[in-house]
Amino acid sequence: MKRRGRFYPDLHVVTKILLLLADGRSRREAALLSGVSYSRFQQYVEYLKERGFVTGDEELRLTPKGAEAAARLAQLIKELTGEEPRDVKRK
Repeated sequence: MKRRGRFYPDLHVVTKILLLLADGRSRREAALLSGVSYSRFQQYVEYLKERGFVTGDEELRLTPKGAEAAARLAQLIKELTGEEPRDVKRK
């Protein structure tokens, strides 16, 4: 996949994708529930794979590093917003 410029991920979207995969959601479900277009979801998946957080093709799975990152990001969002990450909406 050729990128036009540097990809700067939205940490809310990263957290949401990691948490969806941690909950055992399929690639299709995670894409639909992530709140971004499918092509943008693909960019996030590639980004997470390159950094060792996610593995797999059709069936995406979190690596141990990905599971740890999901937990840490969820905790940080909860501390910053006072809400569970799944309930936080981007504005």
